[in-house]
Amino acid sequence: MAIRRWLSVVLGVLLVLVLGIIALAGSCAYLVRKQVQVRQAASVGDYEQEAAAIMKRFDGIPPLVVQGPFGPTISSKALVARQKRGGAISNLHILVFSIHDGKLVRLTLPMWLLRMSPDGRMDINRDEVGLDNVRLSIEDLEAAGPGPLFVRKTDDSRVLVWAE
Repeated sequence: MAIRRWLSVVLGVLLVLVLGIIALAGSCAYLVRKQVQVRQAASVGDYEQEAAAIMKRFDGIPPLVVQGPFGPTISSKALVARQKRGGAISNLHILVFSIHDGKLVRLTLPMWLLRMSPDGRMDINRDEVGLDNVRLSIEDLEAAGPGPLFVRKTDDSRVLVWAE
């Protein structure tokens, strides 16, 4: 009789764990779906129009990361301009247009999610983005405040990253 009771307790705990994992996976899928928007059959004009509207909101503040003679670097001029303006950051936004695919992708990453990074850094060191030597900490980004982070135009893609 005691074995039967322990067996039902163990099965009940396992059932609760399985339901918890399913709920966690479902909420993660919902979060990702709400944060990523893909528009098919877009044009460069669509990207340029949307990027211009975003940059206009920041009143001529230059991007935080600029292309220097030795690759991308953090612009001290932009850092000073952004620190004077101040403000808290709640989201990091990424707008990417692929010329070959004709897709316009918009991704929004909440800062609370970025803060969960194990080493407190954003690793945007990817070939697609082209920021080989730039490693920003979350604290660096929050100290800089809202504004454009990175703008890149190549023959096959357009990228705009900004914080709000």
